[in-house]
Amino acid sequence: MTRRLLVLSLALLAWLVLGPATQGEDAAPHFSRHVAAVFSKLGCNSGGCHGAVKGKNGFRLTLFGADPTLDHERLLREVGGRRLNFNDPERSLLLLKATGAISHAGGKRTEVGSAEYDILRRWIAGGAQLAPVAKSRLTKLTITPGEHTAKVGDSYRLKVEASFVDGSVEDVTKLCSYETSDRVVAAVGRDGLVQLKGSGDASFLVRFRADPAVAMVMVPRTGKAQGQPAVGVNFIDKHILAKLQRLNLPQSEPANDLTFLRRASLDVTGALPTPDDIRAFVDDKRPDKRTRKIDELLNRLGHAAVWTLKFCDILNANDYGVYADGMSQEQDAPRLQQWIRARLEENTPYDQFVERILTATSREGRSLDDWGKEVIAVNEGYTTPRTDIDLYAKRKTLDLYWQRRASAGVSGTLQLAHSFLGLRLECAQCHRHPHDVWQQDDLLSFANFFMHVRQPGFQGGNEKQFPEAAAYVKKMNDDAKKLADQVKQMRDTTGKKLDAEAKATKSKETQEAILKFQKEVGALERRSKALPEYGRRIMHAEVQHLPPPSPGTAVPGLSFAKVTSPLGTQESRTYRLLGETKNIDVPKDQDPRGLVIAWMRRPDNPFFAKAIVNRVWAHYFGRGIIDPPDHLSPLNPPSHPELLDELCQGFVKNKYDLKWLHRAILNSRTYQQANESTPENRTDRSNYAYFYLRRLPAEVLVDALSQATGVAEDMDMKYYHWREEWKTVEIPYAPKNAFVTFMLEQFGRPQRNSGVQCDCERDSNASVLQVLSLANHPRIRQKIADDKGQVARIMKAHADDGKCIDEIFLCTLCRPPTDTERQACVKYVRESATPADGLRGVMWTLLNTREFLLQH
Repeated sequence: MTRRLLVLSLALLAWLVLGPATQGEDAAPHFSRHVAAVFSKLGCNSGGCHGAVKGKNGFRLTLFGADPTLDHERLLREVGGRRLNFNDPERSLLLLKATGAISHAGGKRTEVGSAEYDILRRWIAGGAQLAPVAKSRLTKLTITPGEHTAKVGDSYRLKVEASFVDGSVEDVTKLCSYETSDRVVAAVGRDGLVQLKGSGDASFLVRFRADPAVAMVMVPRTGKAQGQPAVGVNFIDKHILAKLQRLNLPQSEPANDLTFLRRASLDVTGALPTPDDIRAFVDDKRPDKRTRKIDELLNRLGHAAVWTLKFCDILNANDYGVYADGMSQEQDAPRLQQWIRARLEENTPYDQFVERILTATSREGRSLDDWGKEVIAVNEGYTTPRTDIDLYAKRKTLDLYWQRRASAGVSGTLQLAHSFLGLRLECAQCHRHPHDVWQQDDLLSFANFFMHVRQPGFQGGNEKQFPEAAAYVKKMNDDAKKLADQVKQMRDTTGKKLDAEAKATKSKETQEAILKFQKEVGALERRSKALPEYGRRIMHAEVQHLPPPSPGTAVPGLSFAKVTSPLGTQESRTYRLLGETKNIDVPKDQDPRGLVIAWMRRPDNPFFAKAIVNRVWAHYFGRGIIDPPDHLSPLNPPSHPELLDELCQGFVKNKYDLKWLHRAILNSRTYQQANESTPENRTDRSNYAYFYLRRLPAEVLVDALSQATGVAEDMDMKYYHWREEWKTVEIPYAPKNAFVTFMLEQFGRPQRNSGVQCDCERDSNASVLQVLSLANHPRIRQKIADDKGQVARIMKAHADDGKCIDEIFLCTLCRPPTDTERQACVKYVRESATPADGLRGVMWTLLNTREFLLQH
């Protein structure tokens, strides 16, 4: 007994001194730890190879090694076990194909004698054992160094250690795959060797099997900094300048007043500053005039219009009209848009804004009769002028969000996570996300919070399931029939009498009586035809929370979250918030959406505030602190994590005030700096050493063309009762106007498709066709030459060619011409056939410059 106690004591002492066991180089490889990792590194179990749904050439592995036991079974048992040769491991089909010794559709994946080859060979030689899969579950993946600073030309090697659930730790550096975020700054080899190519910063995505981790490197610019260091204005500049100093990059000088005014006006209100705005700003000598101008711009109606446009993009605000529910894009997209705009004009705190969307119900606690009256009033307002959009905007909650296509269930959860949390979860519908940390169960358990929002549309049995609504709608249909009968009776009596009087006499009084009668009958007839349509909305499109069905019963459209894909079917019956480990018990009568809102408001929520803060930042700089701005992930690290944290903390501290956030960014020196780079900072692409040029959004560009030429566009949407004063940034969907629609398509306006969860649906890339369209579209030339346009007005106001040219520059480029530009333009005008032709040519030229087309 004493001897046994001594042995145990020595073993414990050894464990305490030496730490957990470490896998040695000569130990037999584990299938799930080592062989599966080799398959992942070589790409064998990827979706494009043997991890595909049907595999490749008769051999199938589970995607990204999701089921090691099944993979092991297939390797050993399928096709008579011919893939492995235990007598002569080097002659195994698995190794011969991987090394290219025999034909392999996937090509040569590794070399004889490589680390990957040696692991596979030793595993086969050792009997190709499975080994306990449970003990191979990873608990932590550690990269050394996690953060590193070095100079151009240096190289170093990453070391990766895997900690497993059984307490063992292994060096898995040779079993990992490596990717760099910026090949210009740093390259990384398949063995983890980093070579630094240029100044800047980069991240490395490291994967062991399907488990990822990230490391960072910073490479300062060589050489001494020139001039005096920049001085920041607020906390944003503190973080930006601190990193630039570490990178030995100077920040460009502040932009001049005219550049600032144009930039801020376009970004904040979606419109160019007018010549009067420009002159007033230049004449203002107050030292705080930029801060004053920012406050003025933020209070203009155009600011709400710009952000309504952005939120409608994010929320896929046009996706209506596929259900038997009376919904349509023409009626409902403008209503949703106006509701959002009303909240932005009120500067509703962002957390309340989101709460009033996500927890929306149609009745909002009212009786069915009260809600029914609202439905009728709103839909009867769909006429000219449209009173329905303002009436709908007075609602507390946005039930139209849940009435969009695919807004509920798992598909709706994908949209919601993308819109309000900045997450891309689409891949997790079928399998573990290959470029993120999300599993199927994460998505499905989160989706359960929204599975019991009633889906719009005819699901079958609605009348039986919702008898109160069915009785209400039946009464509406009965009323419609009574109105139809009343119309018929009125025409048979009063109508015929008036017709007879009209034949007998053509007096003014008779004609007025006929017009009055026709108007009255027409209104009753329209109402009799419309009531059944309104009833369809009440019966089939009411947004409400329904408790989960009792066992043994079925409620159409209600269930727990489930996905079926070629890889199989998976269901979750638990409620779990994203990133959390514990499930939540939800009482049957409670709407679980409220729990999601409470979680979003938690100070430690890793997504909610960060998602909107990052998107607002991206609006002003063309890239997010986390970029892409809708891809929040530990594998997509922020360029300035401390800055993002402080912005989020300030946003929450200021009660989710969006204008506080806009104001903080706009007042920073970083936003107000010049777009001209210096020889020392011109290689920077992500650290804001200067203001990055970007193309104007499609809608803003079309409006800028109209404003510069002085000719507005008729959207040709009178049939749909559009308001004539709507600018392009205010329209809810593409109009019939062929020029506007063409320009919006060419310059990247998104379709707002509910099947696409990516901010990149708005395309900001440039193309040759865009250049050709601006240079050659006849409508642009018509606008320039219009007798009531800007050129005509300028010529009428100014006789001097130089003054005319000054005004054209102010209307287009928002600055006066230089002396050289003025002289060249005056010469061109005087050599033209007529002064009007010359001035039109000048305007056409300026509209086609990069200075007009780009935000700078």
